[in-house]
Amino acid sequence: MKKGVRVTYSATMTQSKRDTAYEFIRERIVMGQYRPGDLLDEQTLARENGVSRTPIREATRRLVEEGLVQVLPRRGILVSRISLKSINDMMEARYLIEPFLLRKGFHLLNAGRLAEFRDHEQSKIVTGDARVEQSVEDFDTTLHLYLTGAGDNDYLNDTMRRLMTQNQRMRAITSSLSSERVLESCHEHVAILDKAIDDDLDGAVEALRTHLRRSRESYDRLGDFNHEYFSL
Repeated sequence: MKKGVRVTYSATMTQSKRDTAYEFIRERIVMGQYRPGDLLDEQTLARENGVSRTPIREATRRLVEEGLVQVLPRRGILVSRISLKSINDMMEARYLIEPFLLRKGFHLLNAGRLAEFRDHEQSKIVTGDARVEQSVEDFDTTLHLYLTGAGDNDYLNDTMRRLMTQNQRMRAITSSLSSERVLESCHEHVAILDKAIDDDLDGAVEALRTHLRRSRESYDRLGDFNHEYFSL
């Protein structure tokens, strides 16, 4: 019996180390501390996390599945580069999925929570705050996952989380190129939230589509910049 307890405890500790390593690496990729094209060393990551290489390898497999890194044999872990095609693919997927999930779960959205989201965005507009939040759990991601999460489709919700991870990564890297877009996005969020608070389903869905279309157009304009972190 005692032996069984030790085995369970050991397995839990291993999983904890893997999860901690995963969150450590993922946050630095999403927030742009590890840039597209950076080559990460497994041994260095293990030392920084105070673990052996095994949890790093397990965390890396998960990050590969999410498209955040690639493993290069005998070279290291490459932070995935971002192409303009991948950006367009991401936005095309969001344009198809988000309106569907918003419509499906609209009746379950909480008016008080929607008002809190609106107050946050209105405050940024009033103060002219064009900063992108330096947190892995940022407002934009939280808002979009809330609006779509009530749709209660496990497969699509998981896809949304992966799409928003890539979207957040793009915003962290390119926010310096267009602070103007940050405030435009705030206005578009307010438009969505106003319709939702008024219980106007069709209006909220159309405002969401407008926001996603304008976001895609802003990413399309990235091709006009000579930016080191993405390519055609």
